[in-house]
Amino acid sequence: MQKLSKTIMHLWISAVSLGAFVFSWALLVHSPKPAPLAVLKPLIAQSAPSDQARLEPIPTLNDLLKSGSRPVQIPQTSTTVRPRLRTRGS
Repeated sequence: MQKLSKTIMHLWISAVSLGAFVFSWALLVHSPKPAPLAVLKPLIAQSAPSDQARLEPIPTLNDLLKSGSRPVQIPQTSTTVRPRLRTRGS
């Protein structure tokens, strides 16, 4: 009797696993496709290099120690590139 119940349990687990796999495969196949990534336009230099903002040199450790508690400003960029998961399907 114990062997029969073990066999039934193995068959039940196999059938449920196979059913879940087929259901999730069908769900994945019929899901909406992701939107294409936006194509970034190349940056074109619109002004002469002399008109561009000049970057300050990076302060050395001695400069930081001599300045005391003067806060150092770090320039921030405004690039927003978000990675996106793309699948090719089956």
